[in-house]
Amino acid sequence: MRLRGFTFSRTRVLQVSGIIILAILGMALPYLTMVWWNAASEIAVFRGPLIPSANFVGGLEPLDLPDYSPGEQAQRIVFAINVITAGPSLHQIGAIVAIITAACLFQDEINKFFWWPLHLSGWLLAAGFIPLLIGAALLSREGVELSVLPAWIPLTLAGILVLICTFKSRHRIDR
Repeated sequence: MRLRGFTFSRTRVLQVSGIIILAILGMALPYLTMVWWNAASEIAVFRGPLIPSANFVGGLEPLDLPDYSPGEQAQRIVFAINVITAGPSLHQIGAIVAIITAACLFQDEINKFFWWPLHLSGWLLAAGFIPLLIGAALLSREGVELSVLPAWIPLTLAGILVLICTFKSRHRIDR
C-alpha cells in the first residue's frame, strides 16, 4: 500500500512493528531485583520493569544497601552503582526514542532528522546491556544481592533490529 511519500510494504510493517513490540516488551518485563533499606529502615526487595528500575538505580546511595560499611568497599560500591546506572538509562532513552521515531522507516525518502535519532537509539539499545551486566557483576562481587532479569534481552534485540533496519534504509535518507 502506498500513500503520498510512504510505502507500507510487508517488510517495512514487520520492521517497524518488530522494533515497537520488542521495545515495549522490554519496557514491560521485569528488569531488575535488588535488596535495599527502604525509608522505614526495613530491608525490602525492589523488583520492577525498566523505567522504575532506572529511577531506582539512579537514586541509589551506598547507605541504602544492607551490610554497607564505610571504607575502601564503599568506593567500589559507588563505582559499581555508577556503572550499573548507565545500563537502564541507555535502555530507557533508546527505547523511548526508537518507539517515537520508528515510523520514519515507512517513508520513501526518510527525513534525516528522524533517521539519525532512530539510528542512535539502536546503538543505545544494543549497547545498554554492557554496563548493566558489568555493574551487576561488580555489585555482586561486593556482596550486594541483586538479579538482572530478562527484560534486557528484548531491548538489546530491538537495538540490533533498529541498527539493521537503519543501515538497510540509509540510501533513502533525503539529501
